[in-house]
Amino acid sequence: MSQKAKRDTRRWRPGPVKLSTRRMLLGYLLVAPVVIWRLATSVYPFLYTTYLSFFDRSPIRKTFDFIGFGNYVAAFKDSNVTGTIGFTFYFTVLSVSIQIVLALVFAQLLNRRFIGRNAARAVNLLPWALSGIVAGTAATWIFDRDYGLINDLIWRVSGARPLWLSEVGLARCAVVLTDVWKNTSFLTVIFIGGLQGISPEIYEAAKIDGSDALRSFWYITLPLLMPLVVSMAIFISIYRILSFEIVYALTSGGPGMATALMSYVVYLQAFRVVNFGYASAVAILLFLLVLVVGVLGFGVLQRAWSRLGT
Repeated sequence: MSQKAKRDTRRWRPGPVKLSTRRMLLGYLLVAPVVIWRLATSVYPFLYTTYLSFFDRSPIRKTFDFIGFGNYVAAFKDSNVTGTIGFTFYFTVLSVSIQIVLALVFAQLLNRRFIGRNAARAVNLLPWALSGIVAGTAATWIFDRDYGLINDLIWRVSGARPLWLSEVGLARCAVVLTDVWKNTSFLTVIFIGGLQGISPEIYEAAKIDGSDALRSFWYITLPLLMPLVVSMAIFISIYRILSFEIVYALTSGGPGMATALMSYVVYLQAFRVVNFGYASAVAILLFLLVLVVGVLGFGVLQRAWSRLGT
């Protein structure tokens, strides 16, 4: 082989793998177990649930027949399902609205300097630290007609003992109040973090211009916190739609199905009635509801960021 041919051979010989490429391959290798795990625990169950929603699948009746959209049609004709859609909307809107208002107030108070502030912040988190089942079970005693704390206070003032868990309106209020009591503290901590990100110099400049506390909150704090408020509203709205344990422990969906959420209907159909096909169809409807909330919330969040000029 001539000297020129040897030089051409060395010129076309593939070089060693670049360091950046090896690092990228190592990154993919390290991430692969997590991705595979998420695919196995999230994507596959979702796809299989969608698949089951088109079948009449019941181990008790030993059926596995394709019925197309039959489960979805039956769901929209089922008064239990349509009723739970209405209560899910009522529960989510009311609970989220109250939580945001209370969390903003509590965050303002706990963000100030006072003796025992750290202890007050720790106490604030106690309700959130409890599991939903524990909070719901405790609430059954708080709202008890004869021995409940709330009824004892009402009886001392008016002599009445409302049936909190037996009347439709009162039972719904009890579920909302329990959820607000348990979860407002978490939102308060998030808003405290948001308040600490606002420069004190802005408030000092506003104070020099003659702004009082209420105007500073309305024109400074709230606009700057709005992206955080909207993003947390989306998060807790989705969590409220998918919530299950408080209703399960407090009212079991009663009286009747007045306080049943869509997630509770999925539980009943899947594990009580053992009708997997119908439960899957309701679960997909629940997913679509969550998807709508997420898309609409993302649009509102984009507007909130655009108003800040970011």
